[in-house]
Amino acid sequence: MNLQNGNIRVGELLQNPGAVRIFNEEFPGMLNSPMVRMARGMSLNRVLGHVRGKVPQQKINRVLERLRAL
Repeated sequence: MNLQNGNIRVGELLQNPGAVRIFNEEFPGMLNSPMVRMARGMSLNRVLGHVRGKVPQQKINRVLERLRAL
C-alpha cells in the first residue's frame, strides 16, 4: 500500500480491509474508539506524532511495514 510518505489519511487506510485487519491484530479494540472517528481526516504522520512515546517504536515500525506490504 502506498502510504504517501505518511500523508495518507486515516480514513483512506480504514477503507482497506487489509489495513483494518492489521489494526485489529496489532491494536485490539482500537477501531471502536471515538478517537479513531475523530482521526479519520488526519494524516498518518499526524497520528504517529500523537502516539510516539505511548506506543513502542518497534511496534510502530512493524505496523508500517505491514501496511506498506499490502
